[in-house]
Amino acid sequence: MEALHFTGKGNEYFKIWIVNVLLTIITVGIYYPWAKVRNRRYFYANTNLADRNFEYHATGKQLLLGFLIAVFFFIIYTFGTQIAPQFAGIFMILFMLILPWLIWRSLMFNMRVTSFSNVHFAFKGSLKKSYAIFLGYPLVGFLLLMVVGGLASTLIPALNGSGHTSLNTTTLAIGSIIFGLLVMAGYLYIIALVRAKSKEYIIGNSYYGQGAFSTKLEVSKFIKIYAKAFGLILIPFVIMVIGMSSLRYGGGVEIIFILGYIGTLLGMLVIMAYVVSRERAYIYENTLLDNKIAFESTLGAREFAFVMFTNFLLVAFTLGLATPWAKVRVAKVMLANTLVDTSVGFDEYITQQQTKVSAIGEQIGEAFDVDIDVGF
Repeated sequence: MEALHFTGKGNEYFKIWIVNVLLTIITVGIYYPWAKVRNRRYFYANTNLADRNFEYHATGKQLLLGFLIAVFFFIIYTFGTQIAPQFAGIFMILFMLILPWLIWRSLMFNMRVTSFSNVHFAFKGSLKKSYAIFLGYPLVGFLLLMVVGGLASTLIPALNGSGHTSLNTTTLAIGSIIFGLLVMAGYLYIIALVRAKSKEYIIGNSYYGQGAFSTKLEVSKFIKIYAKAFGLILIPFVIMVIGMSSLRYGGGVEIIFILGYIGTLLGMLVIMAYVVSRERAYIYENTLLDNKIAFESTLGAREFAFVMFTNFLLVAFTLGLATPWAKVRVAKVMLANTLVDTSVGFDEYITQQQTKVSAIGEQIGEAFDVDIDVGF
């Protein structure tokens, strides 16, 4: 196994970042697609594996169409909600209907404009499957939860007025808790199901040259990760409650509030780091390229949480000017903990892929660029 590594530096990226920020402001946002391309090209070019780099081939002009469409819909949404508040609900329904298509097109475009050692990636998933995962599963799950909630809101009051003396307040409270837990369990299952299926869809339909990625993920594994994360949420919640309760008694109110806020923030970062690291490890160990090149993630929750927390302090105390260094730090820790099995004729494999496909691949069309976490 060989780890990827990031060769970029904060001071180098700062020059790109500050120019992007200034030009985006001066052009009232029009420069944003070009800024996005410059950012990605820097990070891709500085991502190294076995002395080979990634490349990002899109141009600002290609991203401009998708950006202008997004701005147009944002303006329509803003003015529409001012004229008729109910327009927000209609807009959200329309957005949900088009989102699977946007994700599908974005995956095809972003894979196609990404290459490693002159071999391009590709995505060949179906639009039908995208709608099933990103719209069908959440919609069915939401409707089921609505049914359960409706039954609870109808059944509990009915039992309360049924005249049964055995159904005292305690019994009704327990019933309410049980219904609440069922709804939470259902919600957790839906999240885990969509997450597992979306990862299988994205990774399982991705290609490197003619080489196919494959993965098989169990929903139960994601449920365990999210259930443990939910348990960890209680820690910052308890800290917050204790801190707020202490405010009533005066004395060191400011100190208690600050410590409570920092403790809650740190707790949430730890939870986020836990979910990211555990998901990553599970997905990587179950992913193969052409059934012979394996992957591994060694990212630890505490290590990642430390980087995120110190990045937060760094950006906060510099009023955002340290953002480039924060992004570089995240890239370094993520890539240093991303391992690829290069012992199975990796150089020979890349050479074979280069002979099978052209350097540019199929023609690049218009871009609908949605940032999707593909798991790599």
